[in-house]
Amino acid sequence: MRDRSLWRHRLVGLAREGALSAAGLELALRRLALLPTPADWRRLADRLLLAAGLVLLLAGVLFFFAFNWSALHRYARLALAAAPLCVAALAALWCGRGYERHPTPEGLRRLQAALGAAVVLIGVLLAVIGQIYQTGADSELLFAGWALLALPWVLVAAAPWLWLFWLLVVNVAVLLFLAGRADLWAALVLPVGSLWSPLWLNLAVLAVWEGLAAWRGVARPDYAPRCVAVLTAIAATAFALAWVFRSTGDGWPGQDWAPVFYAGWAMALSLYYRHFRRDLVPLALVAGSLVIVGSAGFGRQIFVVQRFDVSGFLLLGAIVAGLSAAATVWLRHTARRWQAHAESQLKGEATDGAKDEAKGGAA
Repeated sequence: MRDRSLWRHRLVGLAREGALSAAGLELALRRLALLPTPADWRRLADRLLLAAGLVLLLAGVLFFFAFNWSALHRYARLALAAAPLCVAALAALWCGRGYERHPTPEGLRRLQAALGAAVVLIGVLLAVIGQIYQTGADSELLFAGWALLALPWVLVAAAPWLWLFWLLVVNVAVLLFLAGRADLWAALVLPVGSLWSPLWLNLAVLAVWEGLAAWRGVARPDYAPRCVAVLTAIAATAFALAWVFRSTGDGWPGQDWAPVFYAGWAMALSLYYRHFRRDLVPLALVAGSLVIVGSAGFGRQIFVVQRFDVSGFLLLGAIVAGLSAAATVWLRHTARRWQAHAESQLKGEATDGAKDEAKGGAA
């Protein structure tokens, strides 16, 4: 896949330099199978229409309850919430049996779509039950129960996008738990981990995902670890900003270790995605987080410690521009370095192939 991207980038570069005409560019792309075929377009349309239909169907269920809530009896609410879940379960069973008889990619996508609909409808049913029977339970218990009940469905589906949705539900449960019980938890259970748990959670998921891909050769779509990296960047940035804007009198447990762990997160992602698994998106997330945290730190120093007047905004603007420029230069240098390394590998492979052909002809 990377070689295909490299060849496409190289051919487009030659066309921009004038060394290749438009017709020659199209011919080269077709010869190297770099242009999408009609089958590729049909596959893309099938996925988009399936995803759009699933989203619209689930949105219709949600808005139906939102609009008709006051006019429905509680038993009707429960029945109407449970009925789509049963339909989704039956559809998943039917698609699963069809996939066992004829295992095709289209059948697998339909099975995963049915299971994904069931996962969402589990949350809808729990929300309806919570609204009908006001037990006084906290909001984080709803999302925690949702994640627990949906886990078997997610395991069966084994779809990366469904795993990401489940991880989002778990993150919401953790954040609601911290927002509601952070003081109690920090005092009784884990004094240091209350503000660090979202970062540790998403880092652990990212490490497991990348570890399985490297060790077992599990399918690793590019968007999945990137989305998890976004969650780690949000958690790490919020964690670092909480340390930057901390009050001198109101400290939180373990705040002295915040810069160490934030720097460790930034270095770990930078080293791994720069040298082992080359991906520019996590590096851009790290660079953006460093710009935000660095700008916040300089802003605190300028306006809170040094107490600058309006001129401090000019200084802060210059600092933000400098940090952004440095991040851009670093990312561009990394991309060019990867491109030069890949081109040298392709040239080496082409040279070896020519030598082998020459030896074969001589023999």
